[in-house]
Amino acid sequence: MTYKIIIAVAAGTLLGAWANAAEIKTIEPVEGAVVPLLTDAQKAYLDMSNDLRREKFVDANFRRNVMGHPAEQVPGEKKAREVYWPKTVRLAWEPVDGVDEYKVTVKDAKNGAIVIGQSVKDTSVNIDNLEIAAEYAWTVSGGGATGGGKFKTEDRAPRLIRFPGVPNVRDIGGWIGLDGRRVRQGLVFRSAGLNYNAAMAYYSIDELRKMGKDKEVKEAAEAAQKRLDQLLAWQADPKTMDLKDEEYADWANRHPGEPVAKFLSSRVHKAKKDVKAGGTSKVEKGLETGKSRVEGENGEYIRKRFGIKTDIDLRSDKECFGMTGSPLGPTVKWFHFSSSAYGGMQDSWGKEEFAKVFRVFLDENNYPIDFHCIAGADRTGSVAYILCGLLGADEDRLARDWEITGFWAHGVDFCHEQRYDKLVNGFKKNFPADTVRERLEKYVLSLGFTEEDIAKFRRIMLE
Repeated sequence: MTYKIIIAVAAGTLLGAWANAAEIKTIEPVEGAVVPLLTDAQKAYLDMSNDLRREKFVDANFRRNVMGHPAEQVPGEKKAREVYWPKTVRLAWEPVDGVDEYKVTVKDAKNGAIVIGQSVKDTSVNIDNLEIAAEYAWTVSGGGATGGGKFKTEDRAPRLIRFPGVPNVRDIGGWIGLDGRRVRQGLVFRSAGLNYNAAMAYYSIDELRKMGKDKEVKEAAEAAQKRLDQLLAWQADPKTMDLKDEEYADWANRHPGEPVAKFLSSRVHKAKKDVKAGGTSKVEKGLETGKSRVEGENGEYIRKRFGIKTDIDLRSDKECFGMTGSPLGPTVKWFHFSSSAYGGMQDSWGKEEFAKVFRVFLDENNYPIDFHCIAGADRTGSVAYILCGLLGADEDRLARDWEITGFWAHGVDFCHEQRYDKLVNGFKKNFPADTVRERLEKYVLSLGFTEEDIAKFRRIMLE
């Protein structure tokens, strides 16, 4: 009898020790926590009134240095994150003796789908691209020990997205739409281009020499020296500078509020290198297809994480020169429709192209979809306005969705008066109704679609 008791106590002691060793103590998030997916700076802008947002949108300093700033500085990352990216969620735990690698898994608690699975050598990991208003279960394991917990994400739109290599991305879902139903997430994304626009290629000096183009080589060198002399003269006396200079005008548009001296300093340095190299030739080779933004790991992550099946490209034929399919690869269907934007959505071309776009959204087999132009701002913003308006977004939500591009595009020429207002007023004028939703319904019906088509789109997109 005594022997049996000793055995039982010993076994219990061993089991207790094993249980303690098998548990990894988690640090954050605490069990049941509600974690934000927007930074405080992003929220600060989105919490402004409509009038204040419009006022700030044309303030160059605000757009460049305040909107979305300070950027999130994630522990362990050398650079601050882009201000248009979602806020990270940090999973952390206490170390286990003898373990130098951990397996982390994050599942959607609602359907059990694994959204993140990776191995890390640290005792924490930063994750992003989670859905808003969702619950997640996570586990960490290593050396036979396990730990984990559950957390929820904040119920606050928009759902900003990080596509590696691609700026200005967001899910059009997550917010509460028509009849109090939430717009489904993970079905439709809007982004900047998945590759750069096609651009003119020029022969190099060496290529021209091999071709016997000595005259062109000489002209290129002379042109480079002339440009350097011009820039040096302006630098010596900035008052003489031609503010309509093409290169300066482009630079000033992309760097609003920056001093002229900064432009001159950078261009003089560039021009000196150009002269030393014998001048940059301007003998055209022809258009070259734009380089991909989603090669290698970038594209693999986007395909795996978001399951994109369809790429709707809203750019012109020239911008898409040489393209035969999506930069995401042959498994993704590519639709190329040269869309209009803003007031152009009302003319015959704009209507015709949007009708082609909307037909893609009526086929459930096409989802998940990413649609884009090159910046994800104008043509993309105009299409998003119609789609979100049909799903029940009011004027204020539609304005905010358009404005979010301002986290990335700093130029104050991207503003309501010059662009967005033309979109809004076009629908008010041509399709008068009491609400934006009714105006957009009239617009879509005028393209030959039916009320059943609109209902189908809503059935697909609303929970």
